[in-house]
Amino acid sequence: MAVFITGGHGHIGSWAAKYLIGEGEEVILFDTNPVVPDCLKPVAGKLRFIQGSVMDYPQMADVFRRYRDDIDGIIHTVGVMGELVLENPHGNVNLNIAGTHNVLEIARQFEIPKVVYTSTGAVYGEVSGIIAEDAVPVNPSDLYGATKASCEFIGRQYAQTFGFDFRIARVYFCYGAGKLPSRFIRLYRLAFGALEGLSGLEMDRGADQQLDFVYIEDAGRGTALLYQADAPPHSIYNIATGVPTTVGRIAELTRHYSPFDVAVTLGKGALMKRCEALDITRAREELGFEPRYDVEAGIRHYAAWMQAQGFRP
Repeated sequence: MAVFITGGHGHIGSWAAKYLIGEGEEVILFDTNPVVPDCLKPVAGKLRFIQGSVMDYPQMADVFRRYRDDIDGIIHTVGVMGELVLENPHGNVNLNIAGTHNVLEIARQFEIPKVVYTSTGAVYGEVSGIIAEDAVPVNPSDLYGATKASCEFIGRQYAQTFGFDFRIARVYFCYGAGKLPSRFIRLYRLAFGALEGLSGLEMDRGADQQLDFVYIEDAGRGTALLYQADAPPHSIYNIATGVPTTVGRIAELTRHYSPFDVAVTLGKGALMKRCEALDITRAREELGFEPRYDVEAGIRHYAAWMQAQGFRP
């Protein structure tokens, strides 16, 4: 039996797929982008890929009619992140929420027993500290977080009403191989842009912002472990490192490992009010998840990938 991964050529989806293939799972990838990401090239022959969009419900229904006897679960990773939602709020909010609704409706109609949804620590909102899954009520403070929280609630109600297993992986500030800083959110460009040789990496604040930066391989593996777990006692798991790091420290490390001589100038203070890190005790104890990369190891691997893409002086 196979797992169907939406956004299978995306950042989390591709790394989750790589881990699952290594575990002997069959994987069907579904994505609008046909370009195979680097992490999947060594195992491309073991994958089935279908080009399509979660917004195209008839196409997804046709896929599940064809493969209904092969698919026993879904990992849904498609979504627009962070302030990128604001670039086209009508279209992007619709993609995040309606796309997820389409996946849930597929699970209902085709009696798929298990769906894993990749959410975010942004659903906790304006809180401080290292936050566990049930420590605070879900209270997002921006439009992106609101879309993810909405999907969590809709998914849990779908599962409860129609009788399937809905699990939530709350990831936090993923970075690493497969994503260029220049094509992502402002904070990501500031923190990691030196690896790409970007210019104009300056802001009057942000150096003291503490966040939980998780290397993408860990995020993908944690999501896959949640999918593989046999009847876990909870439905929501934080997937991160549990360790806060300042944006200033990240920028310092990226400059150290970058082959480019570029400046990163950040003023004191924070950019946003978000929790400093996610408590991963539950994932450790119930999923066997343990991060393999601290921030320096993650940035070192990220730098090597960037240079392999040709980003060198």
